[in-house]
Formats: sequence, structure tokens, C-alpha cells
Amino acid sequence: MDSGLNHIESMYLSYSGLLEEFSEDIIRSRYAFLYKECMEFLKSQNLESEVRLDEVLLMHAVLDYFSDVSRLKKFHHIHHINETKVIAYETFWLLRRKPLQVVTQRQDDFLAFINEKFVFSRLAAFLVGNRKDQVLREQDKKAFMNYLDTLYYFLKYRQYDPKMLELMLLGFRAGEIWGRQ
Repeated sequence: MDSGLNHIESMYLSYSGLLEEFSEDIIRSRYAFLYKECMEFLKSQNLESEVRLDEVLLMHAVLDYFSDVSRLKKFHHIHHINETKVIAYETFWLLRRKPLQVVTQRQDDFLAFINEKFVFSRLAAFLVGNRKDQVLREQDKKAFMNYLDTLYYFLKYRQYDPKMLELMLLGFRAGEIWGRQ
């Protein structure tokens, strides 16, 4: 993990001003958080020997995320962005930079879309939130699983940007509210 963090100084020139705006500690903290999530995902899938985390690509994703957040905050005159924007912009840059790199000769769809599977797992966890143990009615479970299948398909094969991802997440939340009525 340290080698990726050490590259922050060299990448700084490409991402001028981010350290002053967000502080090195905040950027390092986001990097460490995403690094840990990536490694836990690889471990949970038993892929540590088949997929490696490219620390430089992960750092680029983190710095690109902070560049976007900086622009958002300046444009909207806000100090903080909401959690939906955070996950949408992180997802976009993780998919764009693809820090999970396959290092095995084994060929299969799961490995071909390893970055999409990783961000999909993060999005699904975000959508479920603290309701992991909630039991759904069969029709609701089917609808939710269809939504997740469509979301994963979208991440794999469709064009996306952070705003579209944010809208998808907000739409899901709106559907939750509507469903409780």
C-alpha cells in the first residue's frame, strides 16, 4: 500500500491544488479506505493470486474523484457533498481507472469484469445499507434482484457518467420511499 501512497507526490503536479484544498491526510485516508475495500473484496472472492490491485491506478481514481468533488463544491457553492454523490463519483472513477488487474491466464466473465463486480458490490451494499437482515416479500425480493441484475448489466455494457449513477441511486431511494406509502 505504501508504494501507491508514495506516488502522491509525483501525481500532485497533475492534480494541482488538491492537497491544499483537501489535505494529504484526507486524500490518503480515502485511498486507504478504497485500498482496504479492494483487498477485502479480492479476499472474499478468493482472488488474491489471480487479481492484483494496481496502486497507481487506484491513486489516480482517488485524485480524479477529489478533482470532481472540488469542481462540484465550487460550482454549487457547497462545503460537503452527500453520500449518494460520493458513491456515484467513486464508482465512476474506479470503473474508469480499473485498478483491479487480472494477472492469471484463466479466462472467464467474472474476471473480465472484475472492476465492475467490485463497484457493483459496493453499490449493492450502499443500497441495502443497514437493512441487510431485513426479510423481503417474495415479489419485492424478485423486483430488487431484477434491479441489481440490471444495474450490473448497465455497469458492464452501457455508457455511464457520475451524474447518471447518482440518478440511478436516487431513483432507487425514491422507489423505496414510494413503496413505504
